[in-house]
This record gives sequence, structure tokens and C-alpha cells, in this order.
Amino acid sequence: MADTKNQTSPILVILCVVGLLAFLILVLYPNYRNMKDYDRRISALNGEIALRQALAPIYSKLVYRARIAPSTQLASPEKKALDVGNTARLAQIFQDIANTAELTLESLIPDAQTVDRANGRLMVEAVFRGEFLNLQPLINTIVEQSYVDRIHKIQVRCEEENKWIKLSVSLLHR
Repeated sequence: MADTKNQTSPILVILCVVGLLAFLILVLYPNYRNMKDYDRRISALNGEIALRQALAPIYSKLVYRARIAPSTQLASPEKKALDVGNTARLAQIFQDIANTAELTLESLIPDAQTVDRANGRLMVEAVFRGEFLNLQPLINTIVEQSYVDRIHKIQVRCEEENKWIKLSVSLLHR
């Protein structure tokens, strides 16, 4: 008589193998892929950290140099306020500035809402047409004017058909 309790059924063995493969595929493989992704991220971050550690001394030297006071030998005009008589011919003044930089003055809009009578400042938005390469001579010419306080904003559009430079300039005004 054969003992059926000690015999292994081939169906039971196949079910165990299929269960083991399903466990490997459904549980362990996604974790293996996640571990590879984490390893790749860790190596990229280690490279970033090494790069920043290499650049840190250079950055600290640049910060130190930036804190040095500017030279007193730089030429800057004595600041004088633009009087009301010259405000009326402001467009002509900016057109002359544009001519020195080989640009054309498209529009000049004084912002009446930003007139600060206490500090004597007037904000002006000027739009110039021309090449972007003429931006540096334009800025140099504007800054050389004694009534220019500062340039607040510079916008440049350099498309094929539409090339312009827009500046927001604060003028000393009385």
C-alpha cells in the first residue's frame, strides 16, 4: 500500500514555483528598480556637492572682492536737478542721446504718478528702436547726464521685425 501523505504533488510544486516567481516579480523587482534610481540620484548629488566644494573658495574670494569699496577715481558727473524748463524739451534731450548711440527714440513717457516732489524725482520710460549692440553706448550716454539718478529697469526685445530697448530711468527733477 502506498503512503499518499509523503508524496509531493506536481501541481503543488508548480504552484509554489509560480508563487515564488510572482513574489519576485511583484515585490522585489520594483524595489530593485527604485534602489537603482536612488543610487543614480545619490551619485548625481555627490557630484554636485563635490563641484560646489571645489567652487566654494572661489566664490568666497569673489564675495570678498565685491565688498571692497568702489574706487573714488571713477568719473561721475555732479548731480544737478532738471528744471521745469528742460522738462518740456525732454523728448529732444533723449533723442540727442539716442542719436549718439545710433538709435531712434520711439517713445518717451514721463510717469506722472511717480513724481516725488519731496525727493525731486521723476520716472521716465523711454523706448528706443535699433540694434541690441548699441545698448552699452546708450546706457553710457544716459548715465553721463547730470540729471539722471538711476536706471531702474532695462528690457530688450531682439526679434527679426521688432527690435527695441525699453529703459525706466529716474531723473532728478525740481
